[in-house]
Amino acid sequence: MKFYIVDCFAEEKYQGNELLVVIPERIISDREQQQIAREINFSETAFILSGKRDNGGYDVRIWTPNVGEVPFAGHPTLGSAYVIHHYIERGQSRQVKLNLKVGQIPVAITENGLTMSQKPPAFGEIISQKEIADVFGISPAQISDEYPVRWVSTGLAAVVIPLKDRQSLSQVRMDRDAFEQYIFRHPANYCSHLFFTDMGSKTFAARCLMEDFLEDPATGSANGDLAGYLLQYNYFNRTDIAYTVIQGEDMGRKSVLHVHACKMEDAWTIEVGGRCHLVASGEWA
Repeated sequence: MKFYIVDCFAEEKYQGNELLVVIPERIISDREQQQIAREINFSETAFILSGKRDNGGYDVRIWTPNVGEVPFAGHPTLGSAYVIHHYIERGQSRQVKLNLKVGQIPVAITENGLTMSQKPPAFGEIISQKEIADVFGISPAQISDEYPVRWVSTGLAAVVIPLKDRQSLSQVRMDRDAFEQYIFRHPANYCSHLFFTDMGSKTFAARCLMEDFLEDPATGSANGDLAGYLLQYNYFNRTDIAYTVIQGEDMGRKSVLHVHACKMEDAWTIEVGGRCHLVASGEWA
């Protein structure tokens, strides 16, 4: 099996979010896919399981080390498309389509990197500031009063939490015991929690704490959720928005995500993009 290690949403190597992409030349079981994801222990591992299908897409599955398979995730989508574009299609196309569990996701190849389109958002429960503050080691006063804490999904759910300032963002820490009690009360919230604060000039700083008690340096899916949230609550007083998210700084892996989103009546456009860099390649034994 050929493998590639790619840094996603990274301005240079050794930044962004690490991804293992595996291209098996034989049938590979679900069990082995899970074992490989656990062995490399990145937040996700992607498997490209077909050539280009009649619908123009490549079959791709995404696995986490502990939770198992997920229907969609942002940086595995971006990184898989990067590998397909550069090492399967040899740079010939301007768009790569992935057949994921959530459905087909198109990824555009541009001069500035890659940009994926996400599904229209679904909105769920609004959570109290106090509950979130108790779980994540901050005070309710550090959470913005202007916008709600809310479950959102554009293919993979996240709870979106607006904070008042950058210092509050740096102070976020998950309490495992409190998180388990919180999930017992809100089982749908066993998902990523994306904290963000407005840095001005259409730039946000963000941190994403995962359900397996790890922090994610770049989370394309959760940032797609954030884009839907910002449009839903008319954050920019516009129906067509573009901005940048800086994530991963607090863990030493700065990531840069470029986001464009638009809502025209019931039609949503949510696009999240960034650069990828190859770190290593070889044969998986």
